[in-house]
Amino acid sequence: MADNGRRLASAADTAPVCETHSWVETGGGRLRRCSACGLVSTSQVPAFAYEDDYFTDAASGGYDFAADFSIDFDTARFAGELERLEQQGMGGTLLDVGCATGTYMEAAQKRGWTVTGVETADFARQHAAARTASLVTASCDELPAGQRYDLVTLHHVLEHLHEPVAFLRDTLAPRVGGRLLIEVPNFDSLASRVYGSRWRDLRLEQHVSHFTGPTLAGVLAAAGFRVRRVYTLWQPLWSLRANVELAQLAAGGLRGVDRRWESPPASGAQNGENDARDDARDDKGRYRRPSGIRRMAVRATAVASRPLVSALERRGRGDRLVVEAEPGDRR
Repeated sequence: MADNGRRLASAADTAPVCETHSWVETGGGRLRRCSACGLVSTSQVPAFAYEDDYFTDAASGGYDFAADFSIDFDTARFAGELERLEQQGMGGTLLDVGCATGTYMEAAQKRGWTVTGVETADFARQHAAARTASLVTASCDELPAGQRYDLVTLHHVLEHLHEPVAFLRDTLAPRVGGRLLIEVPNFDSLASRVYGSRWRDLRLEQHVSHFTGPTLAGVLAAAGFRVRRVYTLWQPLWSLRANVELAQLAAGGLRGVDRRWESPPASGAQNGENDARDDARDDKGRYRRPSGIRRMAVRATAVASRPLVSALERRGRGDRLVVEAEPGDRR
């Protein structure tokens, strides 16, 4: 996929987030927002346990990395990311922090990168190490002393951390030899605005921070990094249901809907955003890869929807928020 992301922030216009926040509760008490820098966090800081089933059972609130849907989804998003980076002339050593079961490491390794991982969960760490025959440690402190990497990545990790600035500044910065890439859910996405408390990626039981382009760039700046680009991307795996949802979201966007700060319904809202699986399930609810006429229809609607998706990405309304940065002391 071509890089359609508009630069939402840069070193010249990025202000570091506050060291001490002035929190104001919002969203029915679910969230709190700093009145000075705009950073949003979960009011009741979660203490989620990442047990084995987090990596094998989506029903437990985790992500089944071995499921067909996950394989297709991750293949699409990671191939696109690595292609964009390699088009910029990048390659060499890669450190994937929060590598889970090693999906990204394996994808990069097949493209010629020398990969290393960090994963705190025993089950996932052992799986990633066996899968790639590479070093996967339980923390950055266990990596080889003084080792820096051409590329350091965090995919949907930073939103889980209680002290993101301190982690980036004190733990990660000494490991970044070239580029740092972080991907998180986009709190300013069209889906977040339209769905509000029902947004799938809100996940208050797990996510500590909820980033927009400016606040994510501000976290990086506060940690001493120089921001190169901040951009958003749509979901990588298209479906017929995704096409319908895009139309519904666009209609909400045209009406100026923003439900992020509304109180949840009295009955208790569940994260209910549709996803690419909804139109590709068999009679037992299992994901099935599109084939035949359906596959042709999916491809056709993806092409037809691309101009609108690109426009939303440029406006910062994509599902995934990505920042690329480099060490602040680089000349």
